[in-house]
Amino acid sequence: MVQIGRINKLTVKRIRDYDVYLDGGELGDILLPLLELPENCQVNDEVEVFVYNESEGRLQATIQTPRVMVGQVAKLQVVTNATTGSYLNWGLKKDLFAPRSQQLVKMEEGQSYVIFVFLDKRSNRITASSKLDKLLSQEPPRYAEGEEVDLLIYDTTDLGYKAVVNKTHGGMLYKNEVFQKVVVGQSMKGFIKKVREDGKIDLILQQSGYQGVDDIS
Repeated sequence: MVQIGRINKLTVKRIRDYDVYLDGGELGDILLPLLELPENCQVNDEVEVFVYNESEGRLQATIQTPRVMVGQVAKLQVVTNATTGSYLNWGLKKDLFAPRSQQLVKMEEGQSYVIFVFLDKRSNRITASSKLDKLLSQEPPRYAEGEEVDLLIYDTTDLGYKAVVNKTHGGMLYKNEVFQKVVVGQSMKGFIKKVREDGKIDLILQQSGYQGVDDIS
């Protein structure tokens, strides 16, 4: 089954003057520009493509890989604003749309924001949201205390800094335990301090204890 907003392996059905028709199964034919067809690729061959919606809602394929796909988090820059929302640069010709209703704060042109990409079930369109709290994985986190993880800071509160952990879960760095400059959109390494019974994750930027400190004798 074709996954919109992800990389798919699709079979070439027909090759025409300007477009290639790929087999999208239940979703019908999906167009790939002829100029993007890999050299020597023929009918019945498979090609790896990213599938997305073009302006009219029709499915389109490209051999290009965007900076972020459905189910992932990234920091993207706003290209332009419209009355209904903002358009973000994600590396494709067609910019990624973030509706006003999905913006944690009003996005400004030229500024960058941490967003989560999802497939809107009502419109079946790939959509960006900076309201990450409800969109990050709700699956019980399986991290060990002291485990090193990748962090992406996406918001600040009175308590500290909210971070995306390994591109999936949300966690918290507490201000009284942070001894360096931290800003929204910053990527860094961190460690699991504790996974609470309610599934919330406490983070820290330095390993606890004295690991890595040379003994002085």
